[in-house]
Amino acid sequence: MEQDAPPSPQTSATRLVVLVLTAFGLALAIAFSVYVLLSGSRVGSHGFGSLWFLALLPAVLCAPICYIGDPDQTRSLAFYWLVPIVLVAVVDFFSAFVLREGAICLIMLSPVWIASGWAGAFLLRSQRRRALRGNALHSSFLIIPLVAGIVEARIPTPHDQVLLTRTILVHATPAEIWPYAVANLSIGPREGRWTITHNIIGLPRPRGTVINGAGVGAVRTAYWGDHINFEERITRWAPGQKLAWRFAFSNTSLQDYTDKHISPDGQFLKIDTGDYTICQISPGTTQVTLNTRYIAMTHVNLYARLWGEFLLGDTVDNILTIIKDRSEAAHAREVGRG
Repeated sequence: MEQDAPPSPQTSATRLVVLVLTAFGLALAIAFSVYVLLSGSRVGSHGFGSLWFLALLPAVLCAPICYIGDPDQTRSLAFYWLVPIVLVAVVDFFSAFVLREGAICLIMLSPVWIASGWAGAFLLRSQRRRALRGNALHSSFLIIPLVAGIVEARIPTPHDQVLLTRTILVHATPAEIWPYAVANLSIGPREGRWTITHNIIGLPRPRGTVINGAGVGAVRTAYWGDHINFEERITRWAPGQKLAWRFAFSNTSLQDYTDKHISPDGQFLKIDTGDYTICQISPGTTQVTLNTRYIAMTHVNLYARLWGEFLLGDTVDNILTIIKDRSEAAHAREVGRG
Protein backbone atom coordinates (compact mmCIF):
# COMPACT_ATOMS: atom_id res chain seq x y z
CA MET A 1 0.00 0.00 0.00
CA GLU A 2 1.30 3.44 -0.91
CA GLN A 3 2.09 5.51 2.13
CA ASP A 4 0.79 9.05 2.43
CA ALA A 5 3.36 11.72 1.77
CA PRO A 6 4.38 13.83 4.79
CA PRO A 7 2.82 17.30 4.90
CA SER A 8 4.79 19.92 3.04
CA PRO A 9 6.43 22.79 4.97
CA GLN A 10 3.88 25.12 3.38
CA THR A 11 0.98 22.99 4.63
CA SER A 12 2.47 22.86 8.12
CA ALA A 13 3.00 26.62 8.16
CA THR A 14 -0.59 27.21 7.01
CA ARG A 15 -1.87 24.89 9.73
CA LEU A 16 0.08 26.76 12.41
CA VAL A 17 -1.24 30.11 11.20
CA VAL A 18 -4.82 28.80 11.34
CA LEU A 19 -4.24 27.43 14.83
CA VAL A 20 -2.81 30.74 16.08
CA LEU A 21 -5.67 32.75 14.59
CA THR A 22 -8.19 30.34 16.10
CA ALA A 23 -6.52 30.62 19.48
CA PHE A 24 -6.54 34.42 19.36
CA GLY A 25 -10.20 34.36 18.32
CA LEU A 26 -11.04 32.16 21.31
CA ALA A 27 -9.13 34.42 23.70
CA LEU A 28 -10.80 37.56 22.35
CA ALA A 29 -14.22 35.92 22.64
CA ILE A 30 -13.52 35.11 26.30
CA ALA A 31 -12.23 38.62 26.97
CA PHE A 32 -15.29 40.20 25.34
CA SER A 33 -17.61 37.93 27.35
CA VAL A 34 -15.92 39.02 30.56
CA TYR A 35 -16.27 42.67 29.49
CA VAL A 36 -20.00 42.24 28.83
CA LEU A 37 -20.54 40.46 32.14
CA LEU A 38 -18.71 43.13 34.12
CA SER A 39 -20.40 45.99 32.27
CA GLY A 40 -23.84 44.52 32.90
CA SER A 41 -23.33 43.48 36.51
CA ARG A 42 -23.64 45.47 39.69
CA VAL A 43 -19.93 45.01 40.21
CA GLY A 44 -19.43 47.41 37.31
CA SER A 45 -16.30 49.53 37.29
CA HIS A 46 -15.04 47.92 40.49
CA GLY A 47 -14.60 44.64 38.59
CA PHE A 48 -12.35 46.31 36.04
CA GLY A 49 -10.08 47.39 38.91
CA SER A 50 -9.94 43.98 40.57
CA LEU A 51 -6.83 41.91 41.05
CA TRP A 52 -8.19 38.92 39.12
CA PHE A 53 -9.08 41.07 36.10
CA LEU A 54 -5.67 42.75 36.09
CA ALA A 55 -3.32 39.92 37.00
CA LEU A 56 -5.06 36.59 36.33
CA LEU A 57 -7.33 36.98 33.32
CA PRO A 58 -4.50 37.89 30.88
CA ALA A 59 -2.51 34.83 31.98
CA VAL A 60 -5.53 32.64 31.37
CA LEU A 61 -6.07 34.16 27.93
CA CYS A 62 -2.46 33.79 26.81
CA ALA A 63 -2.01 30.22 28.06
CA PRO A 64 -4.51 28.62 25.64
CA ILE A 65 -3.20 30.73 22.75
CA CYS A 66 0.25 29.28 23.34
CA TYR A 67 -1.15 25.79 23.89
CA ILE A 68 -3.18 25.76 20.68
CA GLY A 69 -0.65 27.72 18.65
CA ASP A 70 2.26 25.44 19.53
CA PRO A 71 0.76 21.94 19.33
CA ASP A 72 4.07 20.18 18.76
CA GLN A 73 6.04 22.31 21.22
CA THR A 74 8.42 23.38 18.48
CA ARG A 75 8.05 27.14 18.58
CA SER A 76 10.85 29.35 19.82
CA LEU A 77 10.83 31.50 22.95
CA ALA A 78 10.08 34.51 20.76
CA PHE A 79 6.58 33.12 20.11
CA TYR A 80 5.83 33.05 23.85
CA TRP A 81 7.22 36.56 24.34
CA LEU A 82 5.19 37.88 21.42
CA VAL A 83 1.77 36.39 22.17
CA PRO A 84 0.89 38.66 25.16
CA ILE A 85 2.11 41.78 23.33
CA VAL A 86 -0.02 41.00 20.27
CA LEU A 87 -3.06 40.11 22.39
CA VAL A 88 -2.88 43.35 24.37
CA ALA A 89 -2.39 45.37 21.17
CA VAL A 90 -5.48 43.79 19.62
CA VAL A 91 -7.53 44.23 22.81
CA ASP A 92 -6.47 47.89 23.06
CA PHE A 93 -7.34 48.54 19.40
CA PHE A 94 -10.74 46.85 19.70
CA SER A 95 -11.49 48.59 23.01
CA ALA A 96 -10.55 52.04 21.74
CA PHE A 97 -12.22 51.98 18.31
CA VAL A 98 -15.16 49.60 18.85
CA LEU A 99 -16.01 49.79 22.56
CA ARG A 100 -14.91 53.45 22.80
CA GLU A 101 -12.90 52.89 25.97
CA GLY A 102 -10.79 55.77 27.28
CA ALA A 103 -7.07 55.92 26.71
CA ILE A 104 -6.29 56.27 30.43
CA CYS A 105 -7.83 52.91 31.32
CA LEU A 106 -6.10 51.13 28.44
CA ILE A 107 -2.71 52.64 29.24
CA MET A 108 -3.05 51.65 32.89
CA LEU A 109 -4.08 48.09 32.07
CA SER A 110 -1.60 47.31 29.29
CA PRO A 111 1.67 46.91 31.30
CA VAL A 112 0.03 44.59 33.84
CA TRP A 113 -1.77 42.60 31.15
CA ILE A 114 1.45 42.06 29.21
CA ALA A 115 3.34 40.97 32.33
CA SER A 116 0.51 38.66 33.38
CA GLY A 117 0.31 37.27 29.84
CA TRP A 118 3.99 36.42 29.91
CA ALA A 119 3.51 34.64 33.25
CA GLY A 120 0.68 32.54 31.81
CA ALA A 121 2.51 31.77 28.58
CA PHE A 122 5.76 30.65 30.19
CA LEU A 123 4.03 28.79 33.02
CA LEU A 124 2.13 26.74 30.48
CA ARG A 125 5.30 26.16 28.46
CA SER A 126 7.21 24.91 31.49
CA GLN A 127 4.39 22.62 32.61
CA ARG A 128 4.03 21.10 29.16
CA ARG A 129 7.73 20.36 29.05
CA ARG A 130 7.37 18.56 32.36
CA ALA A 131 4.47 16.53 30.91
CA LEU A 132 2.22 17.09 33.91
CA ARG A 133 -1.05 15.43 33.00
CA GLY A 134 -1.41 17.40 29.82
CA ASN A 135 -5.03 18.33 29.13
CA ALA A 136 -6.31 18.20 32.71
CA LEU A 137 -3.79 20.78 33.83
CA HIS A 138 -4.34 23.14 30.89
CA SER A 139 -8.14 22.96 31.05
CA SER A 140 -8.04 24.00 34.68
CA PHE A 141 -6.59 27.35 33.60
CA LEU A 142 -10.01 28.42 32.33
CA ILE A 143 -11.72 28.35 35.74
CA ILE A 144 -9.01 30.31 37.58
CA PRO A 145 -10.53 33.79 37.00
CA LEU A 146 -14.00 32.58 38.06
CA VAL A 147 -12.73 31.12 41.31
CA ALA A 148 -10.41 34.10 41.94
CA GLY A 149 -13.25 36.55 41.32
CA ILE A 150 -15.50 34.81 43.83
CA VAL A 151 -12.72 34.75 46.44
CA GLU A 152 -11.68 38.36 45.87
CA ALA A 153 -15.28 39.58 46.17
CA ARG A 154 -15.29 38.30 49.76
CA ILE A 155 -12.11 40.16 50.74
CA PRO A 156 -12.71 43.62 52.26
CA THR A 157 -11.53 46.45 50.02
CA PRO A 158 -8.84 48.66 51.60
CA HIS A 159 -9.42 52.41 51.79
CA ASP A 160 -6.05 54.16 51.52
CA GLN A 161 -5.82 57.90 52.16
CA VAL A 162 -3.32 59.28 49.64
CA LEU A 163 -1.65 62.68 49.69
CA LEU A 164 -0.14 64.00 46.46
CA THR A 165 2.10 67.04 46.90
CA ARG A 166 3.79 69.28 44.35
CA THR A 167 5.80 72.44 45.02
CA ILE A 168 7.06 75.24 42.79
CA LEU A 169 9.16 78.37 43.36
CA VAL A 170 7.64 81.58 42.04
CA HIS A 171 9.54 84.83 41.62
CA ALA A 172 6.72 86.99 42.93
CA THR A 173 5.23 88.03 46.27
CA PRO A 174 2.40 86.15 48.03
CA ALA A 175 0.07 89.09 47.33
CA GLU A 176 0.83 88.85 43.61
CA ILE A 177 0.33 85.08 43.60
CA TRP A 178 -2.91 85.00 45.59
CA PRO A 179 -5.32 86.13 42.81
CA TYR A 180 -4.03 83.38 40.51
CA ALA A 181 -4.34 80.78 43.24
CA VAL A 182 -7.98 81.81 43.69
CA ALA A 183 -9.04 82.01 40.04
CA ASN A 184 -7.63 81.92 36.52
CA LEU A 185 -9.68 83.12 33.58
CA SER A 186 -9.22 82.19 29.93
CA ILE A 187 -6.24 79.84 30.16
CA GLY A 188 -4.76 79.53 26.68
CA PRO A 189 -3.98 76.15 25.06
CA ARG A 190 -0.24 76.92 25.15
CA GLU A 191 -0.14 78.00 28.79
CA GLY A 192 1.31 75.67 31.40
CA ARG A 193 3.85 72.97 30.71
CA TRP A 194 4.23 70.05 28.33
CA THR A 195 3.18 66.79 29.99
CA ILE A 196 2.71 63.21 28.88
CA THR A 197 -0.75 63.19 30.46
CA HIS A 198 -2.00 66.14 28.43
CA ASN A 199 0.11 66.09 25.28
CA ILE A 200 0.41 62.34 24.69
CA ILE A 201 -2.47 60.64 26.52
CA GLY A 202 -4.82 63.51 25.74
CA LEU A 203 -6.36 64.43 29.10
CA PRO A 204 -8.02 67.86 28.59
CA ARG A 205 -6.03 70.84 29.84
CA PRO A 206 -7.35 73.36 32.40
CA ARG A 207 -9.21 76.13 30.55
CA GLY A 208 -10.20 78.36 33.43
CA THR A 209 -11.25 78.64 37.07
CA VAL A 210 -14.07 80.93 38.16
CA ILE A 211 -15.00 81.72 41.76
CA ASN A 212 -18.43 82.70 43.01
CA GLY A 213 -18.09 84.64 46.26
CA ALA A 214 -15.13 85.07 48.60
CA GLY A 215 -14.04 83.42 51.81
CA VAL A 216 -15.15 80.13 53.35
CA GLY A 217 -18.27 78.89 51.59
CA ALA A 218 -17.37 80.33 48.20
CA VAL A 219 -17.51 77.95 45.27
CA ARG A 220 -14.89 77.68 42.53
CA THR A 221 -15.76 76.04 39.24
CA ALA A 222 -12.91 74.50 37.29
CA TYR A 223 -13.19 74.04 33.53
CA TRP A 224 -11.06 71.56 31.59
CA GLY A 225 -11.16 71.42 27.81
CA ASP A 226 -14.48 72.12 26.12
CA HIS A 227 -16.71 69.84 28.19
CA ILE A 228 -15.40 69.12 31.70
CA ASN A 229 -16.35 71.11 34.79
CA PHE A 230 -16.46 70.43 38.52
CA GLU A 231 -16.71 72.41 41.75
CA GLU A 232 -14.28 73.16 44.57
CA ARG A 233 -16.04 74.37 47.73
CA ILE A 234 -13.80 76.62 49.81
CA THR A 235 -13.14 75.44 53.38
CA ARG A 236 -10.28 77.79 54.31
CA TRP A 237 -9.47 81.31 53.12
CA ALA A 238 -6.33 83.09 54.32
CA PRO A 239 -5.25 85.63 51.64
CA GLY A 240 -1.61 85.27 50.67
CA GLN A 241 -1.21 82.17 52.85
CA LYS A 242 -3.72 79.37 52.49
CA LEU A 243 -6.61 78.33 50.27
CA ALA A 244 -8.34 75.00 50.86
CA TRP A 245 -11.38 73.30 49.35
CA ARG A 246 -13.40 70.13 49.07
CA PHE A 247 -14.06 68.71 45.62
CA ALA A 248 -17.67 68.33 44.49
CA PHE A 249 -18.37 66.44 41.27
CA SER A 250 -21.99 67.41 40.62
CA ASN A 251 -21.98 65.96 37.09
CA THR A 252 -20.29 63.16 35.16
CA SER A 253 -18.40 65.35 32.68
CA LEU A 254 -14.94 64.41 34.00
CA GLN A 255 -15.74 60.72 33.75
CA ASP A 256 -17.55 61.07 30.40
CA TYR A 257 -14.63 62.83 28.68
CA THR A 258 -11.67 61.02 30.25
CA ASP A 259 -12.53 57.38 31.04
CA LYS A 260 -15.95 55.98 31.89
CA HIS A 261 -14.49 53.41 34.31
CA ILE A 262 -12.63 56.00 36.38
CA SER A 263 -15.07 58.17 38.31
CA PRO A 264 -13.52 60.87 40.53
CA ASP A 265 -16.14 60.05 43.16
CA GLY A 266 -16.88 56.41 42.49
CA GLN A 267 -16.44 52.86 43.71
CA PHE A 268 -12.66 52.71 43.78
CA LEU A 269 -11.56 56.36 43.72
CA LYS A 270 -12.64 59.47 45.60
CA ILE A 271 -10.81 62.73 44.93
CA ASP A 272 -11.47 64.44 48.26
CA THR A 273 -9.76 67.74 49.12
CA GLY A 274 -7.06 70.12 47.98
CA ASP A 275 -5.21 73.20 49.20
CA TYR A 276 -2.60 75.78 48.28
CA THR A 277 0.02 76.83 50.82
CA ILE A 278 1.85 80.06 49.94
CA CYS A 279 5.07 80.77 51.83
CA GLN A 280 7.58 83.54 51.09
CA ILE A 281 11.12 82.17 51.50
CA SER A 282 13.08 85.29 50.46
CA PRO A 283 12.36 88.74 49.07
CA GLY A 284 10.78 88.21 45.67
CA THR A 285 10.71 84.40 45.91
CA THR A 286 7.71 82.43 47.15
CA GLN A 287 7.10 78.73 47.50
CA VAL A 288 3.67 77.49 46.40
CA THR A 289 2.58 74.00 47.40
CA LEU A 290 -0.50 72.27 46.02
CA ASN A 291 -1.78 69.29 48.01
CA THR A 292 -4.40 66.92 46.66
CA ARG A 293 -5.93 64.19 48.81
CA TYR A 294 -7.80 61.21 47.46
CA ILE A 295 -8.97 57.82 48.66
CA ALA A 296 -7.99 54.67 46.74
CA MET A 297 -10.39 51.75 47.20
CA THR A 298 -9.19 48.69 45.26
CA HIS A 299 -7.24 45.50 45.87
CA VAL A 300 -4.49 46.94 43.67
CA ASN A 301 -4.05 50.26 45.49
CA LEU A 302 -0.25 50.22 45.20
CA TYR A 303 -0.45 50.05 41.42
CA ALA A 304 -3.29 52.60 41.30
CA ARG A 305 -1.26 55.01 43.43
CA LEU A 306 1.67 54.84 41.01
CA TRP A 307 -0.61 55.94 38.20
CA GLY A 308 -2.23 58.57 40.42
CA GLU A 309 1.20 60.01 41.17
CA PHE A 310 1.91 60.16 37.45
CA LEU A 311 -1.43 61.30 35.94
CA LEU A 312 -2.66 63.54 38.74
CA GLY A 313 0.90 64.73 39.34
CA ASP A 314 1.17 65.91 35.72
CA THR A 315 -2.10 67.82 36.09
CA VAL A 316 -0.99 69.48 39.33
CA ASP A 317 2.40 70.40 37.82
CA ASN A 318 0.60 72.02 34.90
CA ILE A 319 -1.66 74.06 37.19
CA LEU A 320 1.28 75.27 39.28
CA THR A 321 3.15 76.29 36.13
CA ILE A 322 0.19 78.40 35.02
CA ILE A 323 0.10 80.13 38.42
CA LYS A 324 3.86 80.68 38.29
CA ASP A 325 3.86 82.15 34.79
CA ARG A 326 0.94 84.48 35.44
CA SER A 327 2.24 85.60 38.84
CA GLU A 328 5.72 86.31 37.51
CA ALA A 329 4.24 88.29 34.62
CA ALA A 330 2.25 90.35 37.12
CA HIS A 331 5.38 90.85 39.20
CA ALA A 332 7.30 92.02 36.11
CA ARG A 333 4.57 94.53 35.30
CA GLU A 334 4.64 95.82 38.88
CA VAL A 335 8.42 96.20 38.80
CA GLY A 336 8.18 97.95 35.43
CA ARG A 337 5.71 100.49 36.81
CA GLY A 338 7.99 101.09 39.76
